Amino acid sequence: MKLLLVSFIADAPWTGMGRWTYQIKAALEHLGHTVETWFANDFPRTAALGRLGVLVFPVALAARLVARRRSFDAVVVHEPSGFWYGLLRRLHRRLPPLIAMCHNVESRHFRTMVDYTRRGLAQVSPLTRVRAPLLRYWQSDGTIKLADHVLCLSTVDARYLTEQLGVAATRVTRFVNGAAPGDFVSRPAAGGRGTVLWVGGWLDVKGRRVLPRLWRRVREQAPEGQLTVAGTGIAPVVVLAEFDPRDRDSIAVLPRVERAEEMRALYAASEVYLLCSLSEGSPLSLLEAMAAGTASVATRVGGVPDLVADGTQALLFDPDDIAGGARLVSRLLGDPSEARRLGDAARQRARELTWGAAAAALAGAARSVAGGSRAG
Repeated sequence: MKLLLVSFIADAPWTGMGRWTYQIKAALEHLGHTVETWFANDFPRTAALGRLGVLVFPVALAARLVARRRSFDAVVVHEPSGFWYGLLRRLHRRLPPLIAMCHNVESRHFRTMVDYTRRGLAQVSPLTRVRAPLLRYWQSDGTIKLADHVLCLSTVDARYLTEQLGVAATRVTRFVNGAAPGDFVSRPAAGGRGTVLWVGGWLDVKGRRVLPRLWRRVREQAPEGQLTVAGTGIAPVVVLAEFDPRDRDSIAVLPRVERAEEMRALYAASEVYLLCSLSEGSPLSLLEAMAAGTASVATRVGGVPDLVADGTQALLFDPDDIAGGARLVSRLLGDPSEARRLGDAARQRARELTWGAAAAALAGAARSVAGGSRAG
């Protein structure tokens, strides 16, 4: 099949969605499919509009897809961007089928963040509560409802799609992301004791307001603990300012880690990987830590429970149970044998989760809607 993958993001392979796009593209091509990708970079005038680009891009995308309608058997579009093409597809059935890709269903995610704002773990301003639904979320839900098929990455999202948005279960395919072969790095024979790794942009959704409070409690229980905060995208001084002054000498901040080998080395050299997100799809960072054999402590959100079994492959906690999360991290820092056991089990689980399987699920969904719909 000839497939198109579309996301209104920068063409940056080291970012979360950029990395996902390149991994799934390679896996689809390995299965024999032809895959083209369109990023924001391919629509420079629209990308230059900033926030308004969110409104304009779906229109520009629809126009380009109509012009290229004979090029693809199916188009896979990140959910905020497919609304206007979905309308055209309803009117002209010989346009290529639309498949909505939900990494973390936007409207559910927004409700989650508003809820955590009430709990003091996020900050969604009153203006954003009005502006975001007007600019983005009506298009996201509209894309999902108009799409020929919907892809999602978690049981939570699959349930939301069917129960809250009214999508027929037969139109939903759920799969999880995979671990790349290169992620299965060797762990050092010694070293890494007492080290904790956190990875992500310095954002509320990634647990920016959770981590400093949790780390303060870890240090009270494990004073020798060391924390590496990687991939924040901002200056270390800004990140460190949010931690208790007593903890700052135990923290190393790496704003950017763009080379995969460097990131893999960080996972392998850490005793514990900590994920304290408020909302997730199928987190690539957790899969990478699992493949490296690093014990993980993670929040019980989104697709995390689809990836690991609590107690045997990772230790899970609720985002607002900061004390509980700190106890789990401290427990592993104080018990290297349990950390090794969890890490080994996680690595074995990661071997079962491949990009080939993810690509096969996506291709199967595309095949189910592509027959007879292509123009020409």
